[in-house]
Amino acid sequence: MEWNLFSLKVFSEVVRRNNFTKAARALGLTQPAVSQQIQNLEKQAGCPLMVRKRMGGVSLTEAGKVVWGYAQKMAELLRDMERELEPWTSNRNQSITLGCCCIAGEHIVPSYTVAFKERRPHVTVHCHVGRCADIFGRVLDGTLDVAVAGVPPRDPRLAYVPFVRMPLAFFEAGRDSPRRLSIQGLVREPVVLREEGSGTRWALLKFLEDNGLRLDDCCVVATSESNEAVKEMVANGLAWSILPLVVIQREVDQGRLTPIEIEEGCPPQEFYVVRRKHRIPDGPRKEFIQLLLHGKSPENKA
Repeated sequence: MEWNLFSLKVFSEVVRRNNFTKAARALGLTQPAVSQQIQNLEKQAGCPLMVRKRMGGVSLTEAGKVVWGYAQKMAELLRDMERELEPWTSNRNQSITLGCCCIAGEHIVPSYTVAFKERRPHVTVHCHVGRCADIFGRVLDGTLDVAVAGVPPRDPRLAYVPFVRMPLAFFEAGRDSPRRLSIQGLVREPVVLREEGSGTRWALLKFLEDNGLRLDDCCVVATSESNEAVKEMVANGLAWSILPLVVIQREVDQGRLTPIEIEEGCPPQEFYVVRRKHRIPDGPRKEFIQLLLHGKSPENKA
């Protein structure tokens, strides 16, 4: 029996994303094409491998769990082979696959990528932006070489090092002059937050705890995975929020948003370089991590 590696790749992406549509988007395929690859794989296996749930998502059969386990091992072996072949391949074939949370992908990593490309112009840097939890999962399964995230991972199989700290800012819709009040007073007003698990939200929770408060003390009226959506809701007077100052600076300059002066100060948000604990990075991956930890970005200094 000959297994189709591309079908296994599609199968793995569907399992990883728990969704046919999201897998198709990630692979640059149509949803029918993804379904066809899964059908081909099930025909090869001679039995069903997954079941689509009515409410969305997929569930693996017992046979599917076996295929998923071996598909991960095979992908790992192929990546190991590519790494070992690097000394004999052209620099033009080398690449780094990087995962970033939204803020890191937009405001931190680009300047480091430019600096790295000046040193290694023939190495391609692929940057994937997503939620921290999804990025950590992809570092674990080997589809990402390294990640930059706004929260530290909890999985013991991942190693992380803090490398950049960005100032956060409380803000509201534009006004003639900024208000000054205590955090105890601010939490009584409506607030829009980033989604659960985001670094900005995690930094706010720590700040609240340091000041004897909890998230339950806040009047949360909306949450979003999008910084742009949060800014628009605030600019239209729905509530206050908190994001890194660099994220809102343009709107502040335009007068659409105004920072709020908090008597207790503003918390910083730390960003972390994350990799698999027992995999020692080599070649361009090692160089990129060293640049993150020891180099100086022109816009964000560690």
